[in-house]
Amino acid sequence: MTWERDITIQNTVYRVVISDDEETLFAAKAAGRVIVGVTGTDRARKLPVARYLAETEDAVTERYLEQVVCREKGLPWIIGETRRITVREFTEEDAKQVPSEPEDKEDDLVFQDKEKLKAYIHGQYEFFGYGLWAVERKEDKRIIGKAGITGCDEKGRMELGYHIFKPYRRRGYGGEACRTVLEYIREEYGCPVCAVVEASNDASKKLLEKLGFSSAPSVTEQKCSGSVLRYVLFDRN
Repeated sequence: MTWERDITIQNTVYRVVISDDEETLFAAKAAGRVIVGVTGTDRARKLPVARYLAETEDAVTERYLEQVVCREKGLPWIIGETRRITVREFTEEDAKQVPSEPEDKEDDLVFQDKEKLKAYIHGQYEFFGYGLWAVERKEDKRIIGKAGITGCDEKGRMELGYHIFKPYRRRGYGGEACRTVLEYIREEYGCPVCAVVEASNDASKKLLEKLGFSSAPSVTEQKCSGSVLRYVLFDRN
């Protein structure tokens, strides 16, 4: 069983070869094609030449193939967009646009260093399929912040995270980015979402309430740089 599909990404057409035959996949890969192996119902079957595998033909959807092409060609996967912004995966070159801000924590520094960001892209996106994504303003292609999924807790809730850079705050970008991420979570995972914010961050708390989150009764404390920060958990079913 072998078939081909043309997938268009950023106005470029990529030919994808899908097959359960190893020799066909080898030949297609040698010819520079993007390949996807089909294992069928035999889960023990292996097609070592294929980096991406699907069990059935039905599993090879247009959306799946778009993501495979992006992974193979080093293109950022588009999470979603609004009239003003696009939420997409980071690229290595985006590190040049990410500013250093006083409230940055160690995890934030990853996005400011090209090599660290490269490692994050290959480790986080390719292994988990999610992470923090770039918020890009359409009018000038500027990276104005980041938003996405920071993890999944023991209750099966995905944690929403976002950070709009200082020059672009109070313009509604945070709300647009978060709604885009929440829609993506609903479509892709269909699971509840939580968010954790500093107790003193009134702006974030108000935004989360607008997005349909409710605050949990628990408040946790954490030491950071010699001071104690209090955090509030918000939940959204």
